[in-house]
Amino acid sequence: MFELYQVGLAFVAALLGVIAWAGATWRKNSKAQDLELATPQYTEFSNVGTNGYYVATTFADRPLHRVSAHGLGFAGKAFVDVSDQAVRVHRIGERSFRIDSSALVDLGRTSGVIDKVVEKDGLLSLRWMLGATELETHLRFANSQSRDEIAHIVSKLIVGVK
Repeated sequence: MFELYQVGLAFVAALLGVIAWAGATWRKNSKAQDLELATPQYTEFSNVGTNGYYVATTFADRPLHRVSAHGLGFAGKAFVDVSDQAVRVHRIGERSFRIDSSALVDLGRTSGVIDKVVEKDGLLSLRWMLGATELETHLRFANSQSRDEIAHIVSKLIVGVK
């Protein structure tokens, strides 16, 4: 009834349709979030800091919803630099951003976020305010010593703010 190539073509067409739908949904959500969220403070890229991995930024009250607005939706390698004024996330291939110390709300550790699961407490979670919206940025580091050092420094910033 159907030739094998026809079945293959129908499958490829359906697969391309699903990919197009997923891309359109991503763009729609990103544009809606662009309007909802304030723009983060961007910073120039620098490879100074602790080598790590930017995993995701989520809404604090909706941990399964990735923030895709303003370029925050893409995971990748990063350098994390902490000063008295801010935490800077220098992302390779994406816009780097900073979280002012006054915007920091809390610091936590977790084992997973959205599509990334690691060892127990392997992710460092920074809870912070972007305008009126509370977000949570998840970072992974090359080793537990680096993660613990960053956590210690950031915890001092949060205590200093409160």
